[in-house]
Amino acid sequence: MSKTKSNQSVIVSAMKMALGTFSSRILGLVRDSVLGALFDRTITDAFVVAFRLPNFFRRFLGEGSLNVSFVPVYVELIHQDEVQQTQNAQKLSNSIYTLLSLTASIVTILGVIFMEPVMSHLVGSDEFAGVPGKLELTILFARIMFSYLYLVSTYAYFMSIANSVGAFFLPALAPALFNLCTIVVALMPNFSERWSGINLAYGVLIGGLVQAGLVFFQLWQLKVLPSWTRKIRVPGLRLVLKNMVPGLVGLGVLQIISLINVYYAGQLPEGSHTYLYYGDRLLELPQSLLAISLGTALLPSLSGFVARGNHEGMLKEAARYMRVLMYMALPCSVGLFLLAEPIVRLLFGRGAFMESDILATSEVVRIYSGLLLATSFRKVIVPSFYALKDTITPAIISVFVVASHIILAPILLPIMGLAGLSLSVTVSGVVNVVLLLVVYKKKVGDLYGSKLLLLMAKCLPAIVGLTLISLAYFPITNWTNSVIGAASLKRPVESFVLGIVIFLAALAYFTISSFCGIEESKLIRSRLFEKFSRRWQKRKQ
Repeated sequence: MSKTKSNQSVIVSAMKMALGTFSSRILGLVRDSVLGALFDRTITDAFVVAFRLPNFFRRFLGEGSLNVSFVPVYVELIHQDEVQQTQNAQKLSNSIYTLLSLTASIVTILGVIFMEPVMSHLVGSDEFAGVPGKLELTILFARIMFSYLYLVSTYAYFMSIANSVGAFFLPALAPALFNLCTIVVALMPNFSERWSGINLAYGVLIGGLVQAGLVFFQLWQLKVLPSWTRKIRVPGLRLVLKNMVPGLVGLGVLQIISLINVYYAGQLPEGSHTYLYYGDRLLELPQSLLAISLGTALLPSLSGFVARGNHEGMLKEAARYMRVLMYMALPCSVGLFLLAEPIVRLLFGRGAFMESDILATSEVVRIYSGLLLATSFRKVIVPSFYALKDTITPAIISVFVVASHIILAPILLPIMGLAGLSLSVTVSGVVNVVLLLVVYKKKVGDLYGSKLLLLMAKCLPAIVGLTLISLAYFPITNWTNSVIGAASLKRPVESFVLGIVIFLAALAYFTISSFCGIEESKLIRSRLFEKFSRRWQKRKQ
């Protein structure tokens, strides 16, 4: 495959994933808005804490170490099958699916049985458990939603197979259906007179079933649907398991940060879990458009370079998309910092979500905005290691990352409260990407750091333009609020102004960077125009 075709392939794949993932994130924000508006902080805290556990384990079993260890081997077997006329890739997917199903079932059963002691240790502090019925509600939610672990692990594995054979849109869109189901079920009359908000837990189960079912159907259409098998020992299995073990350590250690946050947030005033969760969600929106879509689409491409023995091509591919990520993540990070409060107010500021909730969540978002560049870079660097079947290096680095959080969090928490916990997470994320970059350069090759710094310098005029337009939101809304007498009109006007400001700020960034001759802006523009041009030609035909 030529360099141009490879670049276009990854960009198009990333765009497809970004479109599907963006739809999911938007519906996810609608779900979270409904959650905050309909229920008080006792219920939202209980739901957020209960939902953390299945999400924690899904990183192990679903979209974590298993997938990143499986995809490179699976892609390589696909190439071999084409040459040798074998079916080793399908045999491997069947074997992994069988092992995954058994493991997820066992973990789910054990989780439901031992949920009460686990939650009592995790959030048994006086600040959390001292609220009447809060711990009991959390345990109930967690037991119901833990069955979601099996469904989401299956979905994530199916998605990795679909991505490996070039199908990106529907797997990325499936979580949108999950969020839609949770919204619909949450708005229905409560299923239990005793337990308020129990619909949220059942909505997660129904949504998980629909989500997995959509990708199941696509794999069946593509004729790559895995099935249970008794023949576990197949070509490639040992390599997948060998690569998976250190990856489990690495991803597992990093996921411990989320449990550490649950533990420490339990020692803070009510609502802290909700504020951290909403901060995570707002950070995930630009991540879904940038790092997650690009990183997931990039792994099969990098694995293809390695399978063909083109090490230099892999290095250039990773370096190129590091620059694309920096170009796209910089304005998102700055914009999120400057407009955190109006964005939080627009998305969540209604119903039971009060002014104090808005201010606390905004503070978390501002601190987390500095994490966007770091997490974006990680989504490219780590797949590069995985494409080389090196899962040990990210695992070792993750130990140092968690250690930094464990040291910082208890120091900052008494001084800064929730802001200190958020800052510790951000600092740990920066430590993670710095260590990854240093080790990558020594073990794999140069990611052309000088070009990254040069790109950042070139982006400064565009960032200044974006900043000036973003800051204009505040005097404009102050003026409109003083002119508009009716309180009912202030919120719609503020929302309209915010939308216009974000659009103009993004347009200014893109336009100024284009005038500055930034190559990444030309690449994105050419891909967008080419895509729209093809659609226009098809319509004319």
